[in-house]
Amino acid sequence: MKKGQTIGLTTVALLTTLVLVACGSSKESQDKTIKFSIPTDVASLDSTILTDQYSYTIAGNVEEGLTRVDAKGDAALALAKAIDVSKDGLTYKITLRDHLKWSNGDKLTAKDFVYAWQRAVNPKTGSEYAYLLGALSNANEIIAGKATVDKLGVKADSETSLTVTLAQPTPYFKFLLSQAVYYPLDEKVVEKYGKQYGTSSDKTVYNGPYMFKSDKGWTGTNKTFSIYANPNYYDKGSVKSKQIDFQVISNANTGAQLYKQGKLDFTFLPTTDLIDANEKTKGYTVFKQARTDYIEYNQSGKNASSPEAQKALANQNIREALNLATNREGVIKTALPGSTVAKSFTPAGMSKTSTGEDFATYAKQAYTYDPAKAKTLWEKGLKAVGLTKLTLNFEAAGDLAPSQATANYLQTAYEQTLPGLKVNLKLVPFKQRLNDAQNGNFDLVLSGWGGDYAEPSTFLQLFTTGQSYNDGKFSSKDYDAAFKAATTTPDVLSPAKVDEHYKAAEAALYQGSYVNPVDFQANPALMNPKIKGLEFHSTGLSYDLKTAYLK
Repeated sequence: MKKGQTIGLTTVALLTTLVLVACGSSKESQDKTIKFSIPTDVASLDSTILTDQYSYTIAGNVEEGLTRVDAKGDAALALAKAIDVSKDGLTYKITLRDHLKWSNGDKLTAKDFVYAWQRAVNPKTGSEYAYLLGALSNANEIIAGKATVDKLGVKADSETSLTVTLAQPTPYFKFLLSQAVYYPLDEKVVEKYGKQYGTSSDKTVYNGPYMFKSDKGWTGTNKTFSIYANPNYYDKGSVKSKQIDFQVISNANTGAQLYKQGKLDFTFLPTTDLIDANEKTKGYTVFKQARTDYIEYNQSGKNASSPEAQKALANQNIREALNLATNREGVIKTALPGSTVAKSFTPAGMSKTSTGEDFATYAKQAYTYDPAKAKTLWEKGLKAVGLTKLTLNFEAAGDLAPSQATANYLQTAYEQTLPGLKVNLKLVPFKQRLNDAQNGNFDLVLSGWGGDYAEPSTFLQLFTTGQSYNDGKFSSKDYDAAFKAATTTPDVLSPAKVDEHYKAAEAALYQGSYVNPVDFQANPALMNPKIKGLEFHSTGLSYDLKTAYLK
């Protein structure tokens, strides 16, 4: 894990939530199986280490935390029966529901949370989401290897009660409690399987609305699997479907055809051609996510494809030229219909400032398409590093149609706009793209980030010096100072000042051309109109199937 990971305080806006509800008897719904598709393989069911939205879609429906975001966008009580907060906002007394059980029949107790949270912040675990536990006292010191896990600000007072101590007031902490890294773990099972825990459904146990069974389970590589209503779930009466089938369909054309044949109830439409062909199809819908697609530049001084690439990407003029050569409107028209042009890193529609303005509007920067200026800066940058031409590798997920189409478009655009540039396109599986980005094995990489909660820090924490998700490994004193001021006392107690500091962080990203925001993502899809009770959230668990059923 990297050092310097912190989390702080500011005002939280309501999560954007779409709920599809209608009348229907429980018996009617439970006799039918929803057939749901995802575009790429599940990477893990280990809630401590999973990082991608597709793994989260599965894990968030078979596991659960102390809170769960509800249809109104609130952090509602889930495994917790009560959460009492001290006047100073530093101490949380949490009471669990009675008689909680894991899917294997084991008792679920307060110790399961202590074990899970200590495992997450332990540097040996390598949890990329450990930073979300940075709100707890001593968490950042433990992550940095400067304290032992037993110093973490959580303790079990009894089987059904926890005391959580925060490093500083964090008013959105109840939202954090709904995140996967805050889920409890059955220590006996985790220790039994060790590094194999979560690599398949038979090496995991469940406490959520659904669970896996031995038949139709997830083996770690299979493309079809099913989840079933969990009889040990405390709120099993609210679970309307007995079974939900999942299928990994990387070819979106196949998904659309299966939907039209009645063999799928949900599939994404990630290409312009598919959207044009299906806009009038019954069930066409667009899900607006709090998600930004962006390009990262390797500024680490390591692992670039060549010494020339390494020198070039350390030059601000080169990076700014690439930003200016990015025709965002062209990308959206060609590859990402339904999405919108990014003018900041934090996406639109996610959170509001203290005055009620959309934060992305308040903090927008002058990201623009200017090929003439891009050419001038490019030539200036090449001259500064002693080059007349340059080859850069551009990596993207080849098994995700929008990523592949975006990379193809930009490869051509960059080579046409910037003299002497050759772009080698490296299309790899999504899992490899995640690994390569994390390990710095890229020149340029097309990344994406979805918000975990409705507050700017869920995006802006990515790029502090040493943060594990700062894949480009750049360091900006201005950025670090702005983020620290927004998330620590005393300014953290003033919402207006918090807004100003977050805006300054956005400005530092733009002025240094450290990253290249491309678009705010939308997900066009086909969904059977008979699906009711599915909750869509723009942050966190996007597709909550707890109350979903086919009418």
